Amino acid sequence: MPTVANRRATFKALHEKGRAFLMPNPFDIGTARILDGLRFDALATSSAGYAWTRGVQDAEGLITREDALSHAEEIISASALPVNGDLENGFGDSPDDVVETVKGAIEVGLAGCSIEDYTTDPQFPYYSLDLAVERIKAAVDVKNRLAPDFVLTARSEGPVQTQYELEETIKRLNAFVEVGADCVYAPQLKDKEQIATVLAAVKAPLNILAGRKNFHMTRKELGDMGVSRVSIGAGLARIAFGSFIAAAEDMKDGGSFGCFDRAMGTADFESFMQARP
Repeated sequence: MPTVANRRATFKALHEKGRAFLMPNPFDIGTARILDGLRFDALATSSAGYAWTRGVQDAEGLITREDALSHAEEIISASALPVNGDLENGFGDSPDDVVETVKGAIEVGLAGCSIEDYTTDPQFPYYSLDLAVERIKAAVDVKNRLAPDFVLTARSEGPVQTQYELEETIKRLNAFVEVGADCVYAPQLKDKEQIATVLAAVKAPLNILAGRKNFHMTRKELGDMGVSRVSIGAGLARIAFGSFIAAAEDMKDGGSFGCFDRAMGTADFESFMQARP
């Protein structure tokens, strides 16, 4: 298995403009082994995918920092690839909370992590710009001190449906870059023209979320535009849980068992699983 330092150096090097490397998101050890076996460049945890395996909803404070880091450690142990951690808002509002989360991410061996500006409070869903930037600056300071190759991604979660919202998102992303974020990410971006606008305005590696409905741009198209990284988020977990529900409903409501005609044979995935020596 590669060392933590090697994984971090490899992950950092992947963030070249226009590479559009694909970073899928497993949600347990088994799916991590499958994606590792399929030879992707890197993996990332999914806060939503993991939450669903625990029977709770995402971004409601029901997954703790310790839970998320323990899950990340499991994914790291199941793969030789660099792993990025989806660490929500850093599990607290203050810069000190974010520092503790990033320190934990470094300690468990993650190659990088993302920190959101989403508060989890529906009344005030996003941190003020000043506080959001202060949180990222604190994260950058601690990672530079402890693990300079650790890739810190700053996320702007707000909507981008109007020109004003897009401009506010760009303002946030640039502010994050100014305090040292290595990569930026606005999950609401999916329109080609908006992505191009952000790429022109923000001089940092950009992550685009592709694991969702009605996203039909290809990796080549994204790379040609200058996108550095493509993540899937909870997309694979949604497919897995959705297929499970569809089959269960077929059995319950239809009284037939044809749903299992759609199932893969175990030989299609067991080759990726650990076996007895």
